[in-house]
Amino acid sequence: MTIVTDETASAPRADLSVDPLAARIVVATVNYRAGDLVLQGLPALIEELSRFAQGVAVVVDNASPNGDGERLAEGLGAMGSPAAVRLVRSPLNGGFAAGNNLAFAEAKALGWIPDAILLLNPDAEMRPGAIEEMVRVMFSRPRVGVVGARLENEDGSTWIAAFHFPTPMREFAGELGLGALVRRWPTLIEETGTPAEADWVSGACMMINTRLIDELGPLDETYFLYFEEVDYQLQAHRAGWEVWHVPDALVMHIAGASTGIVEGVAKEGPMPAYWFASWRRYYVKNHGPVQARLAAAAKLAGIWLGDLQRRLRGKPPVHRPPRFAPDFARACLLGRARASSDS
Repeated sequence: MTIVTDETASAPRADLSVDPLAARIVVATVNYRAGDLVLQGLPALIEELSRFAQGVAVVVDNASPNGDGERLAEGLGAMGSPAAVRLVRSPLNGGFAAGNNLAFAEAKALGWIPDAILLLNPDAEMRPGAIEEMVRVMFSRPRVGVVGARLENEDGSTWIAAFHFPTPMREFAGELGLGALVRRWPTLIEETGTPAEADWVSGACMMINTRLIDELGPLDETYFLYFEEVDYQLQAHRAGWEVWHVPDALVMHIAGASTGIVEGVAKEGPMPAYWFASWRRYYVKNHGPVQARLAAAAKLAGIWLGDLQRRLRGKPPVHRPPRFAPDFARACLLGRARASSDS
C-alpha cells in the first residue's frame, strides 16, 4: 500500500535526524472497550503532535460493544471535534491488524504524506518528547523501519519492551526458568541506556517508517490479536530493514486494559483462543508446520520440567491461566481449535 496524495506533498524533506520536528506524523490507535482511556490521553497527544510539521491522530473504533464507540464520538464532540483527530468507525471487530490497516487507509486521504505512522495502544500515553526521540532515531539511518519506546508501568517502573524473535529453544528456556539457559537463549534484549537494535519491539507503541509500509504493505489480518507485530517486524528484517528500541522515548502503558492480557498472561480466566491461534499462525507462516510443532513441544517440555524443578527446589510455582498447558497442547501442538475460553 502506497501512501500517496499529491506532488507537493512529496517535496524533499528536512534531515529529520537533525530536526525531528519537521516530520509529518500519523498516530494510529485502535479502540476496543477503552474509549475513556483514549479520550483521557488525547489532549496530551494532540499537544505533542502540534509540535511537528504535520500531525494527526487516527482513532479506529473496532465495533466496541455497549455504546463505547458512541461515547468516544460524543467525547470528541465535547472536545470541539479537534482537527488533529480523525475517528474511523469500523462495522466489525476485525482485530488489531485490521484496525490499524483502516488507519493506514485513512492516512492516504490526509492531503500530505506521513513520514511515519505510530501505532499506539488505547491504554498507552506518550510522555513529552517521546515521539521526537523516536523520529530522531528512525531517520538517523537509511534503513530503520521500526522503532519502539520504553514502557512505563502505572507504578513508575519501566521496561525496555524489546525482544529476540521466538525460537523453539527460547520457548523451552523461558519456561524452564534456569538462569544459564535463559542467558544463553534470551527473549528480552539486554537493558541499555542508548538506542539499540532489536529483533522486534512491542506493538503497544511502535513507529513504522511509511517507506516500509509502501514496501511490505498492510499488517496481516489473519492474526486477530497478538504476534501480528512480531510477524511484521520479521518481514521487515527479511527485507533488509532495521528495528530499534529507544529508551529515552517513554510511554505510560496500562497493560491489559482492553484485552485482559498482561505480558502474555490473562489476568483472569483462561487464555483466549485467539492467542493460541496467533502463536501457531506465527510459527507455521514463518517457519513451517514442523518447526511450529517442535516449538510447541519445546514450550510444553519447558513448562513441565520448569514446574518440576521449582517444586524440588521449594520455589513458588509460575502463575499461569487455568488450563494453559492442555489448551496450548491442543491448539498449538495438535492444531485443534477450541472455543471454550474465547473472549
